[in-house]
Amino acid sequence: MNEQGILLRSGTNEMELLTIQINDQAFGINVAKVQSIQHFDPSAITRLPKEEPGILGMLLYRDQTIPVLSLADILGIEERLAEAEKEREIVVVTEFNNTITGFKVQGVKRIHRLSWTQLIPLDQMFEGNSHFTGSVELEESQVLILDLEHILSSVFPDLVIEDVKEDVLEKRSEIPRDRLEILFAEDSPTMRKGVIKALKKAGFARIKDFINGEKALNYITGPYKNEKAGNFNHVVLISDIEMPRLDGLTLCRHIKQDPDLKNIYVVMFSSLINSQMIAKCEKVNADNYVTKPETNQLIEILDKQCR
Repeated sequence: MNEQGILLRSGTNEMELLTIQINDQAFGINVAKVQSIQHFDPSAITRLPKEEPGILGMLLYRDQTIPVLSLADILGIEERLAEAEKEREIVVVTEFNNTITGFKVQGVKRIHRLSWTQLIPLDQMFEGNSHFTGSVELEESQVLILDLEHILSSVFPDLVIEDVKEDVLEKRSEIPRDRLEILFAEDSPTMRKGVIKALKKAGFARIKDFINGEKALNYITGPYKNEKAGNFNHVVLISDIEMPRLDGLTLCRHIKQDPDLKNIYVVMFSSLINSQMIAKCEKVNADNYVTKPETNQLIEILDKQCR
């Protein structure tokens, strides 16, 4: 498999960031989420009968209809464009959470190859503003990294986390879910709270969460490692892939290469799961992978570990 080019190798803690422009301000999007860049043609947009804030309408894209959102509207930024500049607006078409979506912006700048260690997570006091996951210094200016998952879920709430099905809840009495110890690394506050709530509702009571892969790795390789003394039969690590400081693939690689930790069962839970990302998960010896927001599939995997 060719691992060169825009798709980076597994477990190197690198990412590529596309900088986009809204007015004169730059924002960052992970290239792994970007499918294509299209010229924005207002006449190609089909308006919806009931206009929702931020939704421009629907666009026919590669034989399917996709929603197009205005990032300026969602972020509360007033567009200040001359007529000539409006003609240069574009749509960034993304694919994540098993969903293809277009985001209208005023332009794209360039792609930067970075280490996740360069990304500064948002301080916890700013967690309420979940449109962003962190920031990075590029060309002597600070660029905010967009949390497209949260932005999409603010418009389409069902995409943030899947409801736990009734038959899955009913299995609480027959499967000892409380015996499983879950370590959960996820940088998005919205996703972290939603998943924990769903898992606890299903009967998984022992959950310790971390705001990024670095925090998780420091905990696992610290006193916790000695306390467990190699007994990880009922320990599962659920990890996002995109995270500041240390990404999920690199976190998994560190764990699987450690002879004392390699028996920890690792599940990659990410909006980026596709054939290319599955190959990367397998490259770092992840035990399983689930695409967000498929919570019920995640619980099925956890139930097998309970047994």
